[in-house]
Amino acid sequence: MLTISYKEAMTAEQYIQKLFELSEKKLDSLRVILKLTQEQSDIIAEENTEELQRIIDQKQEQMVAIDELDEAFEVYYSRLKSLLGIQSLEEVRISELKGAAELKQIVTTIYDITKQIQNLEIINNKKVRDILNKLSGEIRQVKQSKMINNGYNMGNKLPQPSYFFDIKK
Repeated sequence: MLTISYKEAMTAEQYIQKLFELSEKKLDSLRVILKLTQEQSDIIAEENTEELQRIIDQKQEQMVAIDELDEAFEVYYSRLKSLLGIQSLEEVRISELKGAAELKQIVTTIYDITKQIQNLEIINNKKVRDILNKLSGEIRQVKQSKMINNGYNMGNKLPQPSYFFDIKK
């Protein structure tokens, strides 16, 4: 878990630098998630559930790290807005704050990678649904075959008719 130390005399540029550092870490985690999501696409096609679970677990670890980074980012972002007396960084000219242009660029890159991940997840979810639909169709077919087979074998389970032979005649 990230700890946030409060510094009395942080300047706006120091806040921007801290936001940039947190964003770099988030970007690194997002790149790992993107790579894992691409691998996940191949694993789904192979129907390798163990490997798929490993990838999902790794993605979850990265998402937990991103959540912590986002919490820290929000704290520093709130402090910066309070320091500057603004509601959003859009109110400040990028040229007025050292590092603001770089922060904006990295946030844009984060957004772009997030969109790529979302698009891949949509494709992966469709692949998984297709596989599940295929499997459920095969299961239905097996059940129907079993019912038909049981119907044919029902004759073996019926009581056998008894015959009486009159041998006195």
